Amino acid sequence: MELYNIISCRGFIEANEKLTINFSACAGARLVLVAIFFLNALIRKWGGEEIGMDYNFFSGLIGGVFGYLIPLTILGNIKISFVIGIVAMLIGGYGIGKIFGEGGGNDGFD
Repeated sequence: MELYNIISCRGFIEANEKLTINFSACAGARLVLVAIFFLNALIRKWGGEEIGMDYNFFSGLIGGVFGYLIPLTILGNIKISFVIGIVAMLIGGYGIGKIFGEGGGNDGFD
């Protein structure tokens, strides 16, 4: 079983392309991590503050990142891992937000 490494791009590059520079799948996998962060911020702003539901930013971010990285490491499929990461982000953000509240963010400067 081959594992996929997002740091060294091992597993994303096929055996016959080791000497060439091929960052398409690996760069896409890294770019999705950035998208998960910004999607988490948008969901907190629109889904949490505008609707009035408690959304914990940090647990949503942790759930999204680990929910994306673990399936990506095992499966190597960016799309399936992204969907699993979004579901984990929503469960972590709204689930922990419902239990513990929003959790930080404004530091009393409102």
